[in-house]
Amino acid sequence: MFTVNEDLTRKIAHLARLHLTEDEVKTFTSQLREIINYIELLEEVNVSGVKPLTHPFELETPMREDKISHYPKTNEGKSKILDSAPEILYDSFKVPSIISGE
Repeated sequence: MFTVNEDLTRKIAHLARLHLTEDEVKTFTSQLREIINYIELLEEVNVSGVKPLTHPFELETPMREDKISHYPKTNEGKSKILDSAPEILYDSFKVPSIISGE
């Protein structure tokens, strides 16, 4: 059993760097007490034999066999690869700069 009182509410507020009025302390103490009571109620539920839910839908990632593709080390093979590039610079893929010179 976990006891929620105004001192605990003040301590939590202090740790969170919050300033609470006395009315807020009373309100939040009541709300925290309700939350803790609900958590204690949930702890009473028997979940033995229940698998943990990691995702609401049963999804499977389709697997494929890994295959190695070799392009010939010729100009023809290189041009096939560069054909898929959005931009080419000096016979290479041109990519956006990620490091500024400043």
